[in-house]
Amino acid sequence: MYYIIYMHISQGDAKLNTYLLGPHPIIAHFLQRLELHSIVSSHVGTGRERLISHGEALCSLVHNILDSPEPLYRIASWAEPYAAHSFAFSPEQKRALNDDRIARMLDALVSERGRGIWFDLALRIIRQFKVATERMHQDTTTITFHGSYSDSVQEPRIAPGHNKDHRPDLKQLVFGLTVSADGAVPIHHQVHSGNKTDDRIHQGNLEQLRQILGRNDFIYVADGKLATHTNLMEIQRHGGKFVTVLPRTRREDTEFRKNLRRYPVRWKKLLSIPNKRDSNEPADIFYTCSTFQRTQEGFRFFWIRSSAKALQDEANRHHTLQQTLANLLALNARLNRRHLRSPAKIRQAATKIINPPGMQVFIQVRLQRRVQKEFRHFGRGRPAPNAPVRVLHKTIWVLKAQLDKKALSVEKRLDGVFPLATNLHTTPKKEILQIYKYQPYVEKRFSQIKTDLEIAPVYLKKSLRCAGLVHAYFVALAVASLIERSVRQGMIQQNIKELPLFPEKRATSTPTCARILDAFRGVQWHEFKRGDERVCFPIKLNKLQNTLLKLLKVPVELYR
Repeated sequence: MYYIIYMHISQGDAKLNTYLLGPHPIIAHFLQRLELHSIVSSHVGTGRERLISHGEALCSLVHNILDSPEPLYRIASWAEPYAAHSFAFSPEQKRALNDDRIARMLDALVSERGRGIWFDLALRIIRQFKVATERMHQDTTTITFHGSYSDSVQEPRIAPGHNKDHRPDLKQLVFGLTVSADGAVPIHHQVHSGNKTDDRIHQGNLEQLRQILGRNDFIYVADGKLATHTNLMEIQRHGGKFVTVLPRTRREDTEFRKNLRRYPVRWKKLLSIPNKRDSNEPADIFYTCSTFQRTQEGFRFFWIRSSAKALQDEANRHHTLQQTLANLLALNARLNRRHLRSPAKIRQAATKIINPPGMQVFIQVRLQRRVQKEFRHFGRGRPAPNAPVRVLHKTIWVLKAQLDKKALSVEKRLDGVFPLATNLHTTPKKEILQIYKYQPYVEKRFSQIKTDLEIAPVYLKKSLRCAGLVHAYFVALAVASLIERSVRQGMIQQNIKELPLFPEKRATSTPTCARILDAFRGVQWHEFKRGDERVCFPIKLNKLQNTLLKLLKVPVELYR
């Protein structure tokens, strides 16, 4: 399948047609390898119109998301310039492609019959692309939606919750994603109600992963919300493995930090990771201490100190301190007026400023009482030079704030410190740390779905269609990840260190799907007709495009 745009330049009976393919042959090749069309059709059928099947509609939407994301109501105008057979459609099917058809496909994805799609798709990803499944990384993000959605009563419900996009005014869905440690390929996903907390989703996610992978002994890596007694014992009971961070709410964390404030510990260098964003910046050095501890469940955990996180913690604390001091200074300017005249009210107002950010340990606040004299004349009018006066004593309150340098010095011992817990009792600390350090790649997938794929605050009439849209974006994210993984694996196999994919032919050693597809954005061929004469000007791929097709293992014939 390829996309065609017709451009007619006529002079007499002469006509020039321009056929634009762009990156769509590559996208179509990967969709074909995934057998997405047949998987969707086998579960939800073709749809009531029988012109465009649900599988064909989903493939078209994935093409749109990866090429140029548009709002759903523009899907028809997006497809308008392209010939019908570019979608493998007939002219009747082409005319039937619109936002209503896409919406009905989204309804099918969230139906009871559509639940089995993701199991079959995950199996196809693993088997077709030989994705390693020894380690799975899981995390969640929020997908924000406009509208009240008062009719959202079925699971997953669009509801208010802790919004990670910093939009507390909008409702949301919680999107859980599990990726492999082999290229961060999305294997499994879940769409939850917007008010569901992360600690309550792991048991269901683990059960589904066991069914998909056909094994129990994979390593499950997640953030601190995994570290509840119920979740950890569930993994242990099924013979699974885990690596996670103990949250601040755990007693083990509280006790260690309390002791660390009293007595410093000796840190030993464990691992050094260069700064990939800026080679001129210092490397992130990780340290550990010799303290051997067990969680209350009996699992091993140890402490790590990161030099980069220590600098970040110190900078965040400094920023919060400066903001708190500025708020106290503003409060001092409002004293002795209205309700800020009594010491009790003033202390209450200062406490509201200091306590929420937790700065009461580092800021010493004193309330000073001063007596101000005021001289007033008796009587009205302008007083005579020797007119008697009376002296009034007025109480003035002044707020003084000072940093506790000793407390700040002690707190620096805790900067960059975090505990890693695991039931891998014989695995070295360095290896466990390296396992956990792969966790940010899940965040990169979330960043990709919100930047390159441009999922944004949207409004749909039916609430369940919102969940269907998230399902469609998962498919697009999986295809993008497989394209990226194929190129990077090919670079390793062929000993290619960099590819000039950035503007001005700047090279990168870690190409992303967006840059790979951009390299094919202007690929086109021309056809000249004049009467019975027909001349074709075939596509001429440059060296970079030929290299990418070879790395992707995409037949070059798709561009001929």
